[in-house]
Amino acid sequence: MAGVIDLAAWRRAHGGPGEERLDRAVARLEAVLEDGDWDRPPPWLVTELLAIQGCLSVGLAQDAAWRAERLALRAERIVRQPGARAH
Repeated sequence: MAGVIDLAAWRRAHGGPGEERLDRAVARLEAVLEDGDWDRPPPWLVTELLAIQGCLSVGLAQDAAWRAERLALRAERIVRQPGARAH
């Protein structure tokens, strides 16, 4: 009979630098998205979030982290512009 796998425990045991980098990048991205006045997410934002999700679905944590870092930088530039709306 098959056993039940605790995915959180497995991730803790098998996570690596890509996972930590990804966690930091996602936290940064969340912060900038919360700061912005995003009425509706722009298509480029949705596309990049889907790309990050795709990387994660096939186990490419380093690629997902790189995309999240790049997306956070882009969103920060838009949010930080005086008088700019984040759309």
